[in-house]
Amino acid sequence: MNLPNRIFKIGLLVSFSFLSIQCDDGDSQTETTVFLGLLAADANKRCETKIDASYTSGTYAALCTPQAGPGRFFRFEGMKALGENGYFYLFLGYSQTPTSSTPNASGQYSFVAGKSVSSPNPYVWFRNLEFGNYQGGQTASGANSNTFSLSTEQELCVSFSGTTSAPTTYLWVTGVGGANCKNTATLQKENAIINYVGWPNAENVLSTSGQSFFRFSNVSLLTASKIVVSSDSVL
Repeated sequence: MNLPNRIFKIGLLVSFSFLSIQCDDGDSQTETTVFLGLLAADANKRCETKIDASYTSGTYAALCTPQAGPGRFFRFEGMKALGENGYFYLFLGYSQTPTSSTPNASGQYSFVAGKSVSSPNPYVWFRNLEFGNYQGGQTASGANSNTFSLSTEQELCVSFSGTTSAPTTYLWVTGVGGANCKNTATLQKENAIINYVGWPNAENVLSTSGQSFFRFSNVSLLTASKIVVSSDSVL
């Protein structure tokens, strides 16, 4: 799934290695070496999973994990509602494949996005073991946002930030409030559609060793093309 991305990164490394060979100046060689080191380090923090015909609706599938550690920032490309009542689920902090669409242990968190027949606007929310049943009235960690629509392809991104207490969870959508999910410098607290930190149990820390998984309830109702994972959170 990650072959094109790896080929691109390898091409960059080869190109800049060639440049360093051509440089006679010691300072230039040092700067190029530093740049290559930073590039390799960044590559270790990112990976991507493509959503294609091999995915079966309703199944829980493992996401790629960056070499640097578990994913904390996730970018969803090409998310679109093709019908009503289709939902996407992201799961973090699991030691094994989920069997339920809701977290069932401490250290587990999820993000949900979808389109319901009950509203023209998308529903998006975060939850953990204790809190986040949006459809049950716990709306603080979610939104029925009118700032974007899933009737056309959208790029969404989420961040789980913090390692010593329950994470602050953020959702941004490219084009809303100046946010660009491909440029994390544009992602701020002020333009986040969801910015939530008030979990009832602050000691429910996101697991640092668990795997991430995803699920589409039905890809004929809601779909996406790619999920890009980064081990670095935003903010």
